[in-house]
Amino acid sequence: MNSATAQDYAWWQEFEGGIAVSGFCFTFVADMRPAEVLQRLKAAPGDITEPRGYIEVGPADGGSVIVDIAGYAGITRDVVSELSRGTRLATVHNNIDSHAKFIYAVDGKLITGLDPMFPDEPRWGAEPDWLLEDLEDLGLLYEIDDDGEWDEEWMERSEQFVEAALALAERCTGVRLTPEHVRGPLPYAASVAHLYQLCAPELAY
Repeated sequence: MNSATAQDYAWWQEFEGGIAVSGFCFTFVADMRPAEVLQRLKAAPGDITEPRGYIEVGPADGGSVIVDIAGYAGITRDVVSELSRGTRLATVHNNIDSHAKFIYAVDGKLITGLDPMFPDEPRWGAEPDWLLEDLEDLGLLYEIDDDGEWDEEWMERSEQFVEAALALAERCTGVRLTPEHVRGPLPYAASVAHLYQLCAPELAY
């Protein structure tokens, strides 16, 4: 893993009034080109038939990124399994209700899942504590003061949980998301509406 920090993603503040409000799902896929991402998802470039499940995919340092505004394809079990096969994947998701998820998978297997807002709450996966050192280094873990209250410094850092979670995704995959990726448009766009054919696709948690 590399040494990305929350400060590397300080640019996220630019989007806090827009995308951050509508919800987002950013998926980092190591060592994979966008065309293969779409091939594995069975999504044809330009096949934008429905607003739900519309994604953009672009190349990034270390692999590819998927930008899914107001969606959650990157935390579904099928997508996590298929895109992480033979490589590494990390997804940062936050919905309109501020329910956040972080997923780390390797070679088709979910290694660690957690809520980046409250990562001390039960984590899941084959190795729930695999990212513990990075979570601590990125300041995501709870800190309780002598009165049993959350530490004020941690409270301030927790407001930047997205930046820290994006840095964690980069540490896991070696892939870097940039403001240009989020701003778009990216070179590849496609509908993955078939991933939402069920009312509630099976999630990776």
